[in-house]
Amino acid sequence: MASDENNTSTESMQDLQNSVIHKQRERHIRKKRKKYKKTQTFFSFVLTFLLIFLSYKFFNLKQWYLPQDAFQNSNAGIVEVFNNKIIPTYVINQVIKDVPVSKLPIFLVSVKPIKKELYQIPVVDKVYIRRYGFPARIQIIVRERTPLAIIRDDLNSKPQAFFTSDGVVVTNKKYMNLAQTSQVLNILSKYSKDWNFEKVKEIEKIVKDVETYSNEKVEYVDMKNPNDVYVKIKTTSIRLGILDSTVFERIKRIYTILPQISGVDGQIKYIDLSWDKVNYLKMNK
Repeated sequence: MASDENNTSTESMQDLQNSVIHKQRERHIRKKRKKYKKTQTFFSFVLTFLLIFLSYKFFNLKQWYLPQDAFQNSNAGIVEVFNNKIIPTYVINQVIKDVPVSKLPIFLVSVKPIKKELYQIPVVDKVYIRRYGFPARIQIIVRERTPLAIIRDDLNSKPQAFFTSDGVVVTNKKYMNLAQTSQVLNILSKYSKDWNFEKVKEIEKIVKDVETYSNEKVEYVDMKNPNDVYVKIKTTSIRLGILDSTVFERIKRIYTILPQISGVDGQIKYIDLSWDKVNYLKMNK
């Protein structure tokens, strides 16, 4: 019995010692964890502060900001203009030169004031603006309206006005820098307020009929005398006379006449279709 009690007492002491050692280890581990957590918190704070400081410095670099004379100094390469064929670049620079330059970083700059000014140009259809940093700059991409017809005194004179395919008439000389004029209908005439989009569309329809029945491109329409209209194609000139209700029927006769003049085209001044049922060739003297 005494031996059993001694064994039990020895085991209890051993368990107690093990329990004390285990608790000491746990306290030691907790202390290490607490110390590690404090160190981690400190370094997180330092890192956060460092990131905020570096971000502040980074976003305050001058490469993020437009110079205050960005829209006035057109030679600095800060504002680039693309896709403009009718509107000269210097005109676009003049239009936006008084727009206030934002003091915000380029990616926060509002482009609405620039667009507002550019949309006042009648030739402008759409404007797209891209912003870039390092260095801060702006790209202006212009989509212009499509010219439909140019009105001028003669082929060698500067345009007085032109109509766009969506019905806008442009008379400002600053916007007469027309590109690819061979694709635009030339009308020789004095421009006046009598000209409107409906009248131009009617002439365009006549031109399309002439091209259909002649199988040739119309070079210009001579309307200096509105009661005696001529249409110039590659082979010859066609006199249409008055553009009345019979003009489209008279145009249909072109395809039967053109083959007959192939041998004498150098002597022909024009084909006269100004009469309802009679057509003849006007010869050069």
